[in-house]
Amino acid sequence: MPSTNDELAARLARMERDLQRLSGALRRRAASDDEPALRRISFSAWLKLSAPTFGALALGFTLLWNAQQATNAQLFELTRSVGRLEGSIASLDAGIDRLRDAVERLSERVARLES
Repeated sequence: MPSTNDELAARLARMERDLQRLSGALRRRAASDDEPALRRISFSAWLKLSAPTFGALALGFTLLWNAQQATNAQLFELTRSVGRLEGSIASLDAGIDRLRDAVERLSERVARLES
């Protein structure tokens, strides 16, 4: 850690010189190379640059896939529940029809008894 402003200014000046040298070297190399930039970088450099993007892409796809699977499971369970409810309603309707028939027969018997 610099202890004085002079040391800090010297380090800053050295960093600026290094940055200017690096910038000049890159400009000279870019001007001298006719190859596209993608051919000039190595596979490992390309991987270092693109790996975070592919990692985020894979993570996002995994999250979407898991969410879709959970949604499908919930939808399947909902469909089964609706099917069971429809079966219960159908059996209730059948029971009501049987009761209606029994009441009609009972009404007929009462009518016969009255006459």
